[in-house]
Formats: sequence, C-alpha cells, structure tokens
Amino acid sequence: MKPSATFAIGRNTTSLTFIDYQRIAGTYNLQAAHVQTVVQVEAGTAGFWNDRNMKLLYEGHIAYRETSGAVRQKLVAAGLAWKSWGDVPYGKATVSRDRLRAAIEIAGDQAYRWASYGLGQVMGFNAEVCGYSSAKAMFDAFLDGEPGQVDGMMRFIKGTNLLTKLRNKDWAGFARGYNGSGYAKNKYDTKLASAFAKFSGGASAADPWADGVLTIGDKGAAVEELQKILGGMEIDGSFGRATAQAVAAFQKAHGLKVDGIVGPKTWEIMKPAAVVAPAQLAAGRGLLDIILAIFKSFTGK
Repeated sequence: MKPSATFAIGRNTTSLTFIDYQRIAGTYNLQAAHVQTVVQVEAGTAGFWNDRNMKLLYEGHIAYRETSGAVRQKLVAAGLAWKSWGDVPYGKATVSRDRLRAAIEIAGDQAYRWASYGLGQVMGFNAEVCGYSSAKAMFDAFLDGEPGQVDGMMRFIKGTNLLTKLRNKDWAGFARGYNGSGYAKNKYDTKLASAFAKFSGGASAADPWADGVLTIGDKGAAVEELQKILGGMEIDGSFGRATAQAVAAFQKAHGLKVDGIVGPKTWEIMKPAAVVAPAQLAAGRGLLDIILAIFKSFTGK
C-alpha cells in the first residue's frame, strides 16, 4: 500500500472553474449559482492539500459503529475506533490518512466507508446513495479532481431527494435534509440564501462575523485566525468538523457551553491578549498589524 505521503494523491488537482459549475449544474437541471451556493456553504475551500493529497477525515466513531467482535477489538486496540464523535481529536491531515491506511490493513476495503472525502467531505458510507459501487470506488473517483468531487456532492443531494428543494430555493428544507435538525443553530438556511443571492448577482460576499458567531460553513480570514489560535490543525480558512471539534475541546477545557460555535463568550476567552475586533479579522488584517495599530494609539508613534 502507498505510504501516507502519497496515499491520496490526486490525478488532477486544479481548482474548479465557472465552466465546471455550469456543466455540473446542467446535468441536474440547475443554475450554476445553485451548485456554487452548495459548494460555498457546504464544502471546504479546496478538495486537495498543497501536497496534492485529497482532503479526508477519518471518523473512528463510525468504524466502531459499523464493526463488532474481533475486528472492532483490533481497531480499538490500534486507536482506530472509539465510541463517540469527539472522543479523539482529528489532528492534522496526515493523521487521518495514516488512520485510514491502518484501518484498511485491519478491515479491508470496508474501512473506506469510515472517512469523508474531497471538497464536499462526502462520507464513504454514502457511496451507494451517491451511485458508486463502493466507498473505495468513490474514493478513487474523487482523486480525478474537484469537478468529480462536486458531482459526488450533487449525487448525494439527488440520492437523498433534496434536489427539488435546492432547485426551488427551499433553503430551510434543503438545510434540514442536508445538515440535520440543528441546521437553524448554525444558520445554514440563511447562509444558503445569502450565497445564492451573491452568485446570482444580488449581494456581495457575506462577512462570516455578520451573525455574531463563527460556525460550521463560515470561511475566510476570520476562520484562518481562529484556526491559528486553536492550533494543531491545518489552516485552510474553512470552518468544518475538525475546527468545530477543536472549538468544542477548547470550550470544555475552559468551562464554557460545549457547542463547537464561537460566540461572544468563547471569543472573549479565546482571543489573543490584544483586543481584536471581529470586523478587523473579517477584513483580513493580520494580528501583527492590529497589535502595531494598538501600540501606536497609546504611544502616538
């Protein structure tokens, strides 16, 4: 088996183009803005890391749920299966790749079901829903590039009967089906509506701090700063499951409500010693610039 450094190397790692969005949208009788909206809100910022490996997250609680007996015991003993989400930190990208490779050694191709892949982080156990013959087949297809990964997302939307809700811009209905009953807490419906307005030419890019919180689906410089503060993760500017897990761990360690969402109370404890306004972070100012500005305001220099 390939080593971790090359285990998930993409065959084409170039970024999506508008032509890709148009082509994919046409396949599902949608506007390009529909597909761009789903990618903006529900996907990451890229499907591959700079080293050309596909992004993936290994989920040990799924491995635990889907196995039993000797196989589960071997996975648990190897640190590859655990009872609940959040019991074990995701770690950096190489950690998930190493865990998946090791799980395959123990459980064979079934292990491909226990990770999420690519731009849309589609779970392997959804492969058949998406029309692939197996999770490994989906993994291999996603190595072909971001267009294939987005098509995989759209296959999932079609396979879960959410295509009509997306086409009709029923954002609450789509978010409920795609993100679960907690969609309102993370404001997925309003994020989808805002993104569609933007891609349709009706609004500018949203400020991730506009609703007073940073949460799953947010992207940009503000999220990059958050990830730098948290540490121990890849800095990609996309608030996904790994970032939410790190926020939840921080909240637990500091006696805060554990919800994985950065609100005013969490931010007050989390932020660096310098007073950094969310608006400044959203504008993309670096911490050094902000600290210098504060210093000048006191010294007049």
